[in-house]
Amino acid sequence: MKKVNLNNLIRFLLMVLLVLALCPFSACTIAPMSMDALHHAVTSGETAPDNEERLLVVDVRNSRDFIEGHIQDALSVPLSMIAQDGQPLYTNGYDTVSPTAATGVANSWLAHMLINQLVNDFASTYENSRMVFYGATLADGINAARIARMAGYKNVAFLLGDYAAWNKNYSDLTKRYYDGVESVDESEGSFVMTGFINNTKFQNVSTRGTHHSIIFKGGGLHHNGLLQVNMAPFCFQELLTYLGASPEGNMADGIYFGTMEEWGSKFPNGQNVEYRVSWASAEKYYTLAEIFEEKPSEFQPDTPPFTLVGIEPRIGGTRDSNINWNPGCIFCWYACVCGITSNARANENTWYADGGIYDFENFPDDPRNVYAGRYYPRMNLLPGEGQPITVMVTIEK
Repeated sequence: MKKVNLNNLIRFLLMVLLVLALCPFSACTIAPMSMDALHHAVTSGETAPDNEERLLVVDVRNSRDFIEGHIQDALSVPLSMIAQDGQPLYTNGYDTVSPTAATGVANSWLAHMLINQLVNDFASTYENSRMVFYGATLADGINAARIARMAGYKNVAFLLGDYAAWNKNYSDLTKRYYDGVESVDESEGSFVMTGFINNTKFQNVSTRGTHHSIIFKGGGLHHNGLLQVNMAPFCFQELLTYLGASPEGNMADGIYFGTMEEWGSKFPNGQNVEYRVSWASAEKYYTLAEIFEEKPSEFQPDTPPFTLVGIEPRIGGTRDSNINWNPGCIFCWYACVCGITSNARANENTWYADGGIYDFENFPDDPRNVYAGRYYPRMNLLPGEGQPITVMVTIEK
């Protein structure tokens, strides 16, 4: 007769009792996932970012805790950002995030936060997406799974244990920081992101000026930026904050940024951030001013006369508006209401003065919507299509 480990049996029974005590009746219909089962999923590649049938592992602890250690392949979605008073948060897409702003999976703030960190196939809006939630406590994982179910997701589970238990048992399957981060120097307030040169619209973005400079490869507008990175905008902002940068800025108030008349003349007033770019054959990390040339747009009108303005990346206070729209923008050449950082020397009025427009509704194929920028890549210096790059980010204190 097979022997039963009494300690393990007692531990299992206590866990079952704890789950029953923590979850309301509706949440108890949500299946738990054992740590052994999740361990198998991670080691078999089921949770890997390139798996088309990916099991999404969702960490609902705060960003600081996530940065300091999380389960491999996990996405960061703090519970406090997706629920209020036990109800899912939704966005109306304009000015409000609240439990009553909208309905439906696609409008849930949970979906928006997942999309922000995923390659932009919008798989996380599918109601049958597979997810397992965990937190600092078992209760947090249960509550997050319940919120997901209430928002309309059907295939959700909670980890039968918390992060501390996972770390104790499977410390080799934990990571620090975020995906797309190669290294971090906490004392200097800097980190290095991995990325590559655009490989979807290379011919256009390598020869023409655009609105977008550094952009997440999964963002909705990633095709229009030359410098693609593997780090998501939400994660980028949270790591900046962790390293000492202020997240404050004037370009948006939550998801609301007002009318064009209000934001067209703004320049971001948040903390300065410096970017430097390198690649395999480069002799050093180059500043943006060294690898891009500022000159008249191809649509530059005769008046007003063209003048150089320069490059000054600053934080815009746009984390939530970025999550709302999910363009993928890390740094925009013109002051932006969605880009985590944008240029404090050129704003949307500058874009119009450079010959640009924003009218996809009436002129969907007009190149002035995208290619009226004044910052041109120096492709005689930069590597070619699809080539790997690294981007060093430094907080200017």
